[in-house]
Amino acid sequence: MALKVHFTAGDGKGWALDEDLRQIRLALKGMIVESGAAGAEVIHAPFWQNLGMVDPAILKRAFVIAHADNPPFFYLKQPEFLAGQQVVDLWVARSREALGQFQNLGLPAIHIPYTIDSGFFFSIEDKAKLRREFGIPEDAYVIANFHRDTEGADLRTPKVQKNPEFMVSILRRLKREGLPFHVLLAGPRRHWIREALRNEGMPFAFVGNEVEGDDFGSNILDRATLNRLYNAADLYLIPSRWEGGPQSAMEAAACGCKILSVPIGVGKDILEPKSLFRTSGEAAQKLGDDIRHGELDTTVQPQRDRWEASHTTAALKHGLQELYRKIPGMESFLKKRCERRPSIVLSSLAQGAFTIHRRIFRPQLPAVVGWNHRVEVNDSLDRIMQSVKGMLEDLGVAISKKAGAEVEIVGLPQWANSSASQLQWVVPGMPKQELIKHAALIAPSVQDVVNLRQEGCHQSAVAIPIPESTGKQSDEPFVVERANRMGSLRVWQALQEGRPVIYPEESAYYEQVFHAGLGYRAGEDPDRLAVQCRELASEFRELRNIPSSHAVRGLLQKLLLSARVRA
Repeated sequence: MALKVHFTAGDGKGWALDEDLRQIRLALKGMIVESGAAGAEVIHAPFWQNLGMVDPAILKRAFVIAHADNPPFFYLKQPEFLAGQQVVDLWVARSREALGQFQNLGLPAIHIPYTIDSGFFFSIEDKAKLRREFGIPEDAYVIANFHRDTEGADLRTPKVQKNPEFMVSILRRLKREGLPFHVLLAGPRRHWIREALRNEGMPFAFVGNEVEGDDFGSNILDRATLNRLYNAADLYLIPSRWEGGPQSAMEAAACGCKILSVPIGVGKDILEPKSLFRTSGEAAQKLGDDIRHGELDTTVQPQRDRWEASHTTAALKHGLQELYRKIPGMESFLKKRCERRPSIVLSSLAQGAFTIHRRIFRPQLPAVVGWNHRVEVNDSLDRIMQSVKGMLEDLGVAISKKAGAEVEIVGLPQWANSSASQLQWVVPGMPKQELIKHAALIAPSVQDVVNLRQEGCHQSAVAIPIPESTGKQSDEPFVVERANRMGSLRVWQALQEGRPVIYPEESAYYEQVFHAGLGYRAGEDPDRLAVQCRELASEFRELRNIPSSHAVRGLLQKLLLSARVRA
């Protein structure tokens, strides 16, 4: 019997998530029977956060598969991921990087790589004709980027993930060296980088309609146009802080366009070492060598070969069908199938009621939260808890220092209270016996969550930093010793002081530092990197990503809302 499967929604805009959903459906066509959520044996989410549209009772009895479009370490910094950790039976990792992160977190995962449809992206020989079509100088060295660089809510602030500031920093170096180039931009929400390039006096072409407001609905390009744009370019530049893909790495590779990228996501799986960079200086040098001598020409075919071998719709079909053949024998599937189920009619009514409730009633913050913390035992935790208390006051949430509230904020607990929905803040080195087994754990960094997993703590956890401003400024690098996995608070302090951070590359400190420092490999001398970091200190300072107090308060608000739902 074919499995009955319910697919959750994509993005509804014809963008990346809709394309993922389309490809998944095609890959499983004829092998499964699509169903409503109420009657499904499998809930399959191309985007895991859309599981929130399904009645939690259904998620408890159906086998839940979820794709992570971004690496799981990124999702660890989102409060909604607490629920994802609790309801997903199997995660689909889209890159080897993501698979390794799921394994570090002790979450069940399978590697089915990100893919694109080879019918949409391919080489076009007549580059000159394409450049005339898009108004690009025929003899220019064209550097392309089609990532959106701002959020819809704020079209003047650079999007943290896509890191357009890094791209401008690289181009600024090229301009200083007198190297000729022309930038090719496309896609929605390119407001920030257009203004930045104009201010820098850098030549560019934007394919789309320049409007003042949000152009997400009007400047999304069809894939045929994107294919022509990749073919019109010499090189595609990826400066992001993190990526699940990006799809552009696969699309550019399929089109035979050269690529230069930071080592993240699928890019690490398909790109040649020559095509990867860590600093603006390294990127500018590689671009300069390619402009002068075509140094990256030899990367095109190997990258296209890797894309074709593992990242086409044929590869997705093979991976998904292999998975679905295994599902009926999986222990978690069999366990859920044996549980008693209500009738489809009752389940459908419950799903309908859940959908209506979500649309009509907005989640409310608790009026009062319990405060369960022993002070003057751990200075670092005391400071964090004091900051949390201040944010609760800003949110208008009262604090009770007695047991009995439906949601409880815990540090070092004073009393046991198994009836509340508990959020426990932890710091590096906190004694394991102080951790509450059923609490959701809130750690200062991703590295701390990885440490908890390695220590055998498997309850849901997220990373929410509460950095303290020191008022100091320094160019002197801060070096994290290879064996040190307890240094997250010191890393945050160094970043606040504007110090470049040098950290073990195999650790999870990258999720704090991003491009404000450098990772060192096994056998590599961190002191050698210190000289480079001193020279780049001002640039690293500009590329820091330290969450503002406003952003952290927003994360706390989401935490409280999710905790109240669980309560």
